[in-house]
Amino acid sequence: MTCMKAQGLITAFINDELNIGELEEFVSHMQACEECREELEVYYALLTAMKQLDEDRNLSDDFNQELKEKLDRAQERIIHLRYNYYRKKGVMLLIIISMTVLFSLYHYFTPKDIGNPVKESRFKLRFSFMEDRFEGPTEELNRYLEELKNKAVETAE
Repeated sequence: MTCMKAQGLITAFINDELNIGELEEFVSHMQACEECREELEVYYALLTAMKQLDEDRNLSDDFNQELKEKLDRAQERIIHLRYNYYRKKGVMLLIIISMTVLFSLYHYFTPKDIGNPVKESRFKLRFSFMEDRFEGPTEELNRYLEELKNKAVETAE
């Protein structure tokens, strides 16, 4: 994050209007950049003091300590949200793995029907194939052999 962008987000940070991505970048930049942190301290002191005066509250004694606590809370929030994100991903992964194992076990232990599942069929190819292929030529061959036998008997007489 650039210093210009970080300084543009100072007011949004003070008013708690940053989303988690912006907040993470902003806090990282503030921890690394001394100039932006000084700018944040000035803005925080001014805006917080004005807000306290508008609400007729007593002015705070140590704005720097309050800002440090606010930055620490923001850092803790970031860590907490990251932890929740990865925890949710882990739980989803465990659910997917357990469902896969359960479905695999269910499929493995369900009985398989080994017998012929077809109860009735009009499919006659196998029988018609056998009749045409084997019975037709057999009859013709028997008739042919009978004719040859009869001719041989006739010629022998």
